[in-house]
Amino acid sequence: MKVNELCNCFILRKGASNLTLIYDKALSSAGIRVTQYALLKYIYLLSSPNLNQLATALNQNRSTVGRNIKILERIKLVSLKVGKDKRQIEIILTEHGLNTLHKARKAWEVMQKKISSKLGKEKQKQLIELMNDIKAISL
Repeated sequence: MKVNELCNCFILRKGASNLTLIYDKALSSAGIRVTQYALLKYIYLLSSPNLNQLATALNQNRSTVGRNIKILERIKLVSLKVGKDKRQIEIILTEHGLNTLHKARKAWEVMQKKISSKLGKEKQKQLIELMNDIKAISL
């Protein structure tokens, strides 16, 4: 064991944390964080999904998505509606949620372009390839 020992996991987590802070700062003008932006975006794209559909689309745990949806409901960005099957709850963007999504989208696009410009096409391509390689590692 060494102090400066290379740890791929730590490097990636630190990078992801830094990138999250960058996007969070950019989206603060819309009053949301990048994780909330992703939820609003997928709720919009999936046209009022239920919790299972949203969790699957985001490749996230259903209970984690559920907790985050409750926060969005509390700040009036989404509303929940009982579906045809009473066990299924539809997640619906409110007017406030849609306005917030549009405002956040503009801020996200500005930051996305800034990061893309800083990285350049080749490094962005390498980043995608690296993430795909990591995803393909079998446990």
